[in-house]
Amino acid sequence: MTEIVESVGDSAQFKKGWINLLLKIFHTADLHIGMKFNSYPDDIRGCLMEARFDVLDKMVQMANERLCNLFVVAGDLFNNINIPKRDIYRVIKSLEGFDGECVLIMPGNHDYDNGMIDLWDTFKKNMSDKILYLDEEKPFSLEQYGLDVMVYPAPCHSRHSDVNNIGWIKDNEEFVSQLCHIGIAHGSLEGISPDIDKNYYFMSKKELEDTPVDIWLLGHTHVSYPDNDTVNDWRIFNPGVPEPDGLDCGHEGYAWVITVDSDKLIKAEKVATGIYRFYDEQFQINDDDEFYKIRDTVLKDNPDKKVIRLTLKGRVSGDTFNDRLKLYDELHDKTAYTIIDDSGLGIKVTEEIIDKEFTSGSFPHRFLNELADDDEALQIAYELIRGVEGC
Repeated sequence: MTEIVESVGDSAQFKKGWINLLLKIFHTADLHIGMKFNSYPDDIRGCLMEARFDVLDKMVQMANERLCNLFVVAGDLFNNINIPKRDIYRVIKSLEGFDGECVLIMPGNHDYDNGMIDLWDTFKKNMSDKILYLDEEKPFSLEQYGLDVMVYPAPCHSRHSDVNNIGWIKDNEEFVSQLCHIGIAHGSLEGISPDIDKNYYFMSKKELEDTPVDIWLLGHTHVSYPDNDTVNDWRIFNPGVPEPDGLDCGHEGYAWVITVDSDKLIKAEKVATGIYRFYDEQFQINDDDEFYKIRDTVLKDNPDKKVIRLTLKGRVSGDTFNDRLKLYDELHDKTAYTIIDDSGLGIKVTEEIIDKEFTSGSFPHRFLNELADDDEALQIAYELIRGVEGC
């Protein structure tokens, strides 16, 4: 656990204890169900697609175990608006496994709703009363679910927008102090999301902080915010993707479990949710031992759920170089999927190799021996000579 962050309010007030619990929220976003993973072979591609359904089931179970009242998906439940109906039904069934009072679903920029989307028509026609679909910029009361909560959504109605949808919330005139007011928005967050042209419903932190809601639940950014594992009295949360989605996603997938007490004091814990992990690793190898240590690094901690790209550079003995495919085969067999680039890996030149490959007294033999004390120059010269001989 990292250190506890306190950003708002009096820490002494927080220490008085969590009495008269008001609300517990499981906050996720960006599941991107329907993502194709087209750059991968069919066998692992199918596993990665299936994992997005599995992680939804896993999160519902986690929310149930933690006795959460709300299960919130802050946009991009689906990867696009063209989702097979069987997958929509499957998602609805998973969400209806939540034991708490209510599931809140809001469209993001990938699964936007402009009022003419078959995806959401199918979803709304088949969802139960436990699911509340937030497709309008208006307050939604959760009184019917037995919760003293008002929700203020900022749904997406298109893939891109240079204006976010949170402005209307400031203009709302009825903020009853006895209620917990929750803002839900999908879009890039200043300083956290890469959005140079501000085309993804860009939101500044000040804009969010100046809006009179008690807590913000965001989606869109694929990393979690804040960075800490636990926080107190924090208002703005983004969970990041719950299931890693590529080699540029080095974390294990997260969601937030957020507790709001009757004094509106907030406590949150970031929980790991992912099934598969993606690793993009580079190894600089100086000897055989370092080469074989790669096995220990790759094969620890559930290797069957690892998707890995290895870039290997350096020099090993001739025997190890010739036998390297055996290690590669082992890694391929025991991981979910491994890509190996060893174009930068070569044979370490030794006097034994020079004597074996070049006639004693020949120019290459004499020249290479003269470079024996400079490993880098020796390697370069050897490879140049071998390259000329191969021409």
